Amino acid sequence: MWAERRASSVIKPTDQARVGEVVLTDPTQETEIAVRIWRPSQSVPRDAVKAGASDRWLPLVIYVPSWGGRRSENDVLLSTIASAGFIVVAMDDISHDRPDPETDPADETVRLAPFSMQTAQDYASFPTTSERRTRLGYDKLQRVLAALRGGQPTTMLEGADFSRIAVVGYSFGGAVAARALALDKRLAAGVDLDGWVIHTPAAAGLKRPFLAVYASLPSSERTWSHRPNYETKIGWEDFGCLLALARSSGSDVFMVDGARHSDFSDQLYTEDRWRDWRPWAPRRIAPERMHAIIDTLLVQFLVGHLILRGSPPRTTFAEVRSVTEIEGLIPSAPRPGASSAN
Repeated sequence: MWAERRASSVIKPTDQARVGEVVLTDPTQETEIAVRIWRPSQSVPRDAVKAGASDRWLPLVIYVPSWGGRRSENDVLLSTIASAGFIVVAMDDISHDRPDPETDPADETVRLAPFSMQTAQDYASFPTTSERRTRLGYDKLQRVLAALRGGQPTTMLEGADFSRIAVVGYSFGGAVAARALALDKRLAAGVDLDGWVIHTPAAAGLKRPFLAVYASLPSSERTWSHRPNYETKIGWEDFGCLLALARSSGSDVFMVDGARHSDFSDQLYTEDRWRDWRPWAPRRIAPERMHAIIDTLLVQFLVGHLILRGSPPRTTFAEVRSVTEIEGLIPSAPRPGASSAN
């Protein structure tokens, strides 16, 4: 526990990236979109130098946050990505946007509703809710891209290469990233951090590079419960989609042993993380270890597909396993258990 509290005080956004708050002008709705932008502190990043002079424009990474999340929820990770030679643009979740009088009432209800998976009704309506909300998230992503391409009066975007764009999302944002990669051919790659693929167009297969990294699954014994756990039930169903993507589309899909959903955001570094500790609970991964794993996987993937093209992520961590490696550990007839994403 002491090590966890110590890690939270020393793991901070890197000083190898600059960060600034920018308000984009949305050309489609004549509204403003607040974003946070990171860019490398170095004028010519190391990986761009390796790639050659013709490749010194900076690829763009768009970050989509969790359900209800803010653009600041993953500062540590996004600053690390920027320091590797990217311009990173993070937006807020759609729930923080101003109401639009022309929005369909059903869309507006879903946009503002908190995530809930507590009842049979929540579970039954999830396919519709997921489709509707990821569509709204995707629409906002498209508005952000249109605003960026339209030109903005800020030095934070100087040198952005709009021919090389990746989308990264956490939780609900990961589902939006999966949807975007399936629908927008202008995107070169996508990353899903413990979100979902089920009930998105990505479930049918992807043709471009996709990296998905997930928290560890509960053991087969824990799928039996005294009461239904609908989050876990959806998690098992999503696992089937992930297996199919790994096999048919060649997507890189990994699980991190000992990781929890919140470990994929800056919640990993909070001082009170130790309060979740229970003597009977599975051992949780240390913050500094999770930090190293996620940084390595994402930077290798993004650099390999947008800068030094053709080098896939190398899983050099004992805690990281491909979903195809652990397929045999999955119960043949899963029942509701415990855990999952939002």
